Amino acid sequence: MLQELNFLLESYPFPIWEGLLRILLAMFLGSIIGLERERRKQPAGFRTHAVLALGSSLLSIVSIYIPTVYGTGVNVDPSRIASQVVSGIGFLGAGAILRMGVSVKGLTTAASLWTTAGIGLAVGAGMYSLSVFSTLVLLIVLSLMSKFEKEFLSKKSKTVKVVAQELSGVFEELSKVLEEGNVFKIERREGLVEVYYEVPYEPEELSLKLKELSKAGGILSVEVI
Repeated sequence: MLQELNFLLESYPFPIWEGLLRILLAMFLGSIIGLERERRKQPAGFRTHAVLALGSSLLSIVSIYIPTVYGTGVNVDPSRIASQVVSGIGFLGAGAILRMGVSVKGLTTAASLWTTAGIGLAVGAGMYSLSVFSTLVLLIVLSLMSKFEKEFLSKKSKTVKVVAQELSGVFEELSKVLEEGNVFKIERREGLVEVYYEVPYEPEELSLKLKELSKAGGILSVEVI
């Protein structure tokens, strides 16, 4: 009976417990990255990063397993699966990128997804030290350097609330008058549209911009909040 079930016993180049550990470690590292993105209310958060790292690790193990079982002939390339993961992850990154008027959101999250896939592949290949180190560096870039960027690199910004009758034409007026800044929220209430625009102008310059913007057609009110 046992001999008949021998086909169920895979032949790995490492102990089976180590393969399980690689998958769990990859999921753990991915979930840590996902928690940071979830905390910042990004479209791809905890579960997405965890599942992505888990899947990448599994595919990395598969790419190692195939040459071990089927040999290293001309049709067996251990790097083929890994390379397809790196290129195929683009559809997830595209889903995390949001275009709101003249602004684009989610580029950092898309990059973190791509990097998380690389970490999962590295864990699956048994590169534990580099995987943990890469996770720590990525977390530093996403959290600590984000604060540094806002404090020292970004201009002090103001939020402008624009109330209009309809959405069409509002973005054109905003981008034409408020040459710098970006839309970060849009709400519809009682037949009106509220557009929230973040701008880096100084008070005097912003005041002139708001006066010009309030004269645009279809815009009912403009205020700094």
